[in-house]
Amino acid sequence: MNLRSDNEKRCRYASLILFGFFGQVAWCVENSFLNLYVYRTITTDLKVVSAMVASSAVVATLTTIIMGWVTDRIGKRRPFMVYGYLLWGISVAAFALCSIDNMQTLFGLDHAAAVTAAAVSMVVVDCVMTFFGSTANDAAFNAWVTDTTNPTNRGKTEAFLSILASAAYVMVFLPFEAFGITANKYYDAAGQQVTSPVPGGTTVTGNWLLFYLLIGGLVLVSAIAGVFILKDAPDLKPQRKMPFKELFYGFRPSVIKRNKYLYLVFLVLGIEMMANNCFFNYLIIYLENTMRCADYMPGGYLIPMGLIYGLGMAAGLIVGIILDKRDDKAKFILPGIAVAAVGAVGMYFFSPQFMEVGQTTLWLFCLAALVQATGHSVVTVVCLATVRNLTPHGKVGRFQGIRMVFYVALPMALGSVVSAVVSSGDKYITGYDEFGHAVYTCPPVIFLLTAIVSVFAVIPTLFLLKAPKGALTEPSADEESFGAENPETAE
Repeated sequence: MNLRSDNEKRCRYASLILFGFFGQVAWCVENSFLNLYVYRTITTDLKVVSAMVASSAVVATLTTIIMGWVTDRIGKRRPFMVYGYLLWGISVAAFALCSIDNMQTLFGLDHAAAVTAAAVSMVVVDCVMTFFGSTANDAAFNAWVTDTTNPTNRGKTEAFLSILASAAYVMVFLPFEAFGITANKYYDAAGQQVTSPVPGGTTVTGNWLLFYLLIGGLVLVSAIAGVFILKDAPDLKPQRKMPFKELFYGFRPSVIKRNKYLYLVFLVLGIEMMANNCFFNYLIIYLENTMRCADYMPGGYLIPMGLIYGLGMAAGLIVGIILDKRDDKAKFILPGIAVAAVGAVGMYFFSPQFMEVGQTTLWLFCLAALVQATGHSVVTVVCLATVRNLTPHGKVGRFQGIRMVFYVALPMALGSVVSAVVSSGDKYITGYDEFGHAVYTCPPVIFLLTAIVSVFAVIPTLFLLKAPKGALTEPSADEESFGAENPETAE
């Protein structure tokens, strides 16, 4: 009996690592590399990146709301994770088709029309990829994590998942960026290689076909491995009598009132994520083009990114371990917000707008960014762990959609759109490429926007701090689930 229990525990840990890690690998492509791919190979107009981010956020949220309800009703997460990751991997590979050259070859378009077609195809394929990813990861995997954890280990689990996110970035970025596989090469009018675009020069893009095929293949392989090790939580039961109206369960005013502390945590999380999204989707573009990392650091932006998010996530892991031993997790939120805001202000001032670009400015920027990432990690780890604690039993899948509204849809849509509008003004045009298209840069003001937005998270946090003892560790009393059945007797 003990051997069986130990084997089940090992399979659970292996599944957490497998689906957590490769899910983050795929989201790394979606959240960072697609933006980089568009900027390097299609257009530097940040409004295209913003449109891609906002549309995928909406698709992700709607998908999670619907598929979360479906997984609750069926009483299974496993098939949605396994088959979802399989299709997710295939859709990642499909990005290899979205290039200017392919649009010209397939449809006989001129360069200007091909740019538009490639940009539109990126948005469409991104939405398709997001549908499969949100089904597999946001709806099924996140519900599975809540099913298989408890208040004594959720802080560590959230922090561990953050570490997996950092590890995914390292695995994706280092092989392809450090060795220049996906990097652009720039040449001046005389054919000499230079570090950045120059008037009259040309640009040669990297091997993105290899990148998308390999990353898509890795996600696909993780799905195959999951067939052999992944199991649903033993107490997960189907609720086949649950009506369709339960799809919108989490949006009911009565449910919000009954679970007021859960929604306050959602609000804090949403504001903090919105603040972070004012700059995060453009950070690599900013480091590469505005701070010109390649001119001052070996490996370009890789060292700053590694320091910022590696150490920031490590701090989050430490906080997660500490939090699992405390019932007053909410007390960590205000200091986290303050630290994140101070770091963002530092990122704004340690910039070409106020200092001459060079190694000193870059290191000061990295220090400020590390401060911001640490504060952000503290806030998100506390909020995500508390959300799992307060999610009503038997309704885990239905609440994944609400989580996505605050964690993804509103932050990504509003944060990235605001930054894109601010960053697309004429004063941020640095020149024109060989086809006459404007080349935009990312301005430091995006970090000031981050600091300003993050301060608003203080308001709901103050209400959380007034919660009675124990109110943030267990869900509020809620209605019984609909038609919970024994899986052996269910139709």
